[in-house]
Amino acid sequence: MEDKKTKKYDLVKELARIRFMDGYKQKELAKELGVSEQSICRWAKAGNWDALKKNLVTASSHRIMELYGELEALNNSIKTKDEGKRFANNSEAAVRRQIIKDIADLEKKYNIGQATVIARDFVLFSKDIDFPFSQKANEYLNLFINHLIEKQKWQE
Repeated sequence: MEDKKTKKYDLVKELARIRFMDGYKQKELAKELGVSEQSICRWAKAGNWDALKKNLVTASSHRIMELYGELEALNNSIKTKDEGKRFANNSEAAVRRQIIKDIADLEKKYNIGQATVIARDFVLFSKDIDFPFSQKANEYLNLFINHLIEKQKWQE
């Protein structure tokens, strides 16, 4: 069974992760949370925080919608060809494959980023209502996010 010191350590670590996702710098986190910069750096590296943050920033629904727009425009262009010739040529087919791949990659990343934000918001919401529950939920949600990340690695 975990002791109080370990639980407090885990909560500080999770708070650091959440605030890092919100844009805090490692130096700021160390000062605010009363831990060394080396600890923050080690946690960030072990938890792959930079990749998670990047996913939140770059895998936006706006970019996904742009790619769907590009795919639709390409398909519409192919449809305007003469009857019997409404097929993608080699370069159109290659572009279409790349757009579809980019959409799939971004959707995977966006889903992890979205799950991370929802998990963070839920933990913050529930901590004032039922702190022990919030701690346990945080543990499970963290396991879930890590599961999604590992699952994505295996699919690549």
